[in-house]
Amino acid sequence: MKNNRWIILVLLILIISGTVFIKLKQPKQTTKQEINISEKSAEIAPVEEKEKKPIEVIIISPEEEMFQARQARMWSAKIDNFEDEYGKFGFCEWRFYLNENNEEVLYKEQTVRTVLSAGGDNTCAFTSTFIEKVGKLRVEVTVLIKDFQENLIETFKAERNYIVD
Repeated sequence: MKNNRWIILVLLILIISGTVFIKLKQPKQTTKQEINISEKSAEIAPVEEKEKKPIEVIIISPEEEMFQARQARMWSAKIDNFEDEYGKFGFCEWRFYLNENNEEVLYKEQTVRTVLSAGGDNTCAFTSTFIEKVGKLRVEVTVLIKDFQENLIETFKAERNYIVD
């Protein structure tokens, strides 16, 4: 008889505990007033999406259109509007074409690697005195954007003309 009382008491405690547990797990029902307040706040502050600009590559240096042969020059290309996550690299393949005897000839090639980041400097640059001949110079840079595994993601090009005196 005592055992039956203990069993009934334990079962009663289990039933009460289960009921409380189920009540706590059920989602809270919102009142009509709470719904109206949340709808009004959603109307007041709509989420604005920032317009993503296309990536653009520009040769920014040298700035002047004419320079002397054998003069030290900084060659720099800027990758504008890069808004991607970290872990991207830019491989900048520079090609210099010099107009000799009215025929454009590949004069020099140079590859520079840079780390790209949103809000970063994002430039490919090097300094050199390798242009020793005079003439019309066409500079072309191809930027290959790659991930950590060096998988090609995107390619961009820029071009600029100079006169070597």
